[in-house]
Amino acid sequence: MKGLLLFLSLVLALPTFADIIPPSRSIDWSHAGILGGIPGDSWPVAATLSPSGGVDDSGAIQNAINAAPAGSVVVLNPGTYKLHRSSKVCPGKSDDGSGGVYQAGLCLTDKSVVLRGAGPKQTILQYGDGANIISMGRTALSASQVGFINITAGATKGSTQITLQNISGITVGSYLTITQTNPIDTDGNPLVNSSGYNGCSYCGHDIPNKVMNQIDRVITVNGNTVTLERPLYLDYTNSPQAFKLTMVENVGLENLRVQSTSSSGAGGTYKNINLESCAHCWVHNVESDWAVDRSHIYLSDVYGSEISNNYVYEGYNHNSGLNYAIYIEYRGSENIIQNNIIRKARHSMVNVGGSGNVWGYNIIIDPYMGEYHNSLPESNSHGAHPYMVLFEGNITPNIEMDYTHGSNSHNTLFRNYVNLTSINPDTGNPMTGALFAINLAYFSNYENVLGNVIGPYGFACTANSYEINANASQSASIYKFGYYDDGGTSSPNASLSAKVGQTVLRGGNWDCKTNAVIWSNNVPSGSIASTYLSQQTLPNSLYLSAKPNWFGSAAWPSIDPAASNKINKIPAQLCYESGLKNGGVFDPKACYDGQVTPQIPAAPTNMRVLP
Repeated sequence: MKGLLLFLSLVLALPTFADIIPPSRSIDWSHAGILGGIPGDSWPVAATLSPSGGVDDSGAIQNAINAAPAGSVVVLNPGTYKLHRSSKVCPGKSDDGSGGVYQAGLCLTDKSVVLRGAGPKQTILQYGDGANIISMGRTALSASQVGFINITAGATKGSTQITLQNISGITVGSYLTITQTNPIDTDGNPLVNSSGYNGCSYCGHDIPNKVMNQIDRVITVNGNTVTLERPLYLDYTNSPQAFKLTMVENVGLENLRVQSTSSSGAGGTYKNINLESCAHCWVHNVESDWAVDRSHIYLSDVYGSEISNNYVYEGYNHNSGLNYAIYIEYRGSENIIQNNIIRKARHSMVNVGGSGNVWGYNIIIDPYMGEYHNSLPESNSHGAHPYMVLFEGNITPNIEMDYTHGSNSHNTLFRNYVNLTSINPDTGNPMTGALFAINLAYFSNYENVLGNVIGPYGFACTANSYEINANASQSASIYKFGYYDDGGTSSPNASLSAKVGQTVLRGGNWDCKTNAVIWSNNVPSGSIASTYLSQQTLPNSLYLSAKPNWFGSAAWPSIDPAASNKINKIPAQLCYESGLKNGGVFDPKACYDGQVTPQIPAAPTNMRVLP
């Protein structure tokens, strides 16, 4: 009994995210992704195909997808498949517009079907016809299709029940977007700005006055009151509304390579893998080579999905708006982007909208901008208004919440290694420009920065300063707060710039400039002591309850500023260094097999497109 009591007392004493981050600034991220893990291993095989050896395999593959029943798998044997057609429209599908989901080489767009290869080094899909390579889900709603419904009660943080003015067409299993008119903060200033210094009329998918969006699923309906699957992330107090999304559920792409053979030339429209209006969908064990245009993997109106164990590499163009590796735009909640290798993107982990998502344990290698080859390029918030997003365990050159297209707030950076290192493609040497590790721009408020290792650990520190603020000289630093237009333009409002540094919450971060782990008791001169936590033990993770099986023998936690060995290689890094780094092939089976105990749910029944 004494032993049991001691065990229970130790368990109860373990720190959780609720112990370190005030509830108003955080959510429970442990439910992100697909409940029970990626399904599909128990699903029946509907068709098995081999490459024809001809110029076009797209018709045969698409016909097999069209004929497959819901909850089944189309298997592609080893070989190279050519997707080459004069039309951009998938066989058997109807085109739905210039930016539509159906403009692709292959479409998984109307039911739950898995397209599965024999592995990225064995099953290769080649496409160069100027559109998306693969589309999954339905087309995301445009502004003209949205039907707003007033929320009359329950729109408060933590609530799982809301009352709607009109319940017509909403049933159990429906998906709703909860939103509000861009709110005012408690200090009387706007919390949200959907303009930025470069404009953002397209934010919120052309609804720039309502850019704080949370997608949720209806699990019960009682009169005009619906119960939601996930609690609301914050108080929606400024004319809260909801609107219905039409989703396709359980669509999967796995174990193959997607290889573009030419740029689309469309200038920012198409993606290698396009997910729209897709719930509990996944891209797993996939290699994507050379982004055709906008991005490698794109998500919009996507809920509870998983992008994991993938390798995405390069793009035809690194200029603005192109080659954003994994990209959440407009709306997307409860998604997990985990254990990916992202190499030579313009920007790697990008949010233009979205909420409640997790970016976990990804490695970012040598990104660069086409216009500025010598400047660290990462922009993680790139438009209004991502919030309650967790970045945990990533290895990245820098983290930037910018103001290019608007604001962001209430995001958390936890146990990342920010190494201030990316290779200039012109010289082959490390970049020497824009060496700012944590950049929180104008209108980036209430951010949490906890337990990170910041700066090249074990190498010469490239930061001249610990912290700089808006309008300061642009000298390399660990933190940069409140800047406008990347610091090239003076702040238009000094108090709003200062608010960024006044509302940040920091603690337990090691940085190469001070060579110390900083808490409230050792705050560097010039920084605001009240924004730091007191010294305490940080939890190992904010979304994983224990070391996951896919970590294998890698150290856990991988990033630990309090330890003598502060950084350890994450699984994605170990996978990269085992072959890809030296010109080898991507083989997730060799990297990760034996480390994951697959969770195999029963095959779904009665799968449908939700109206």
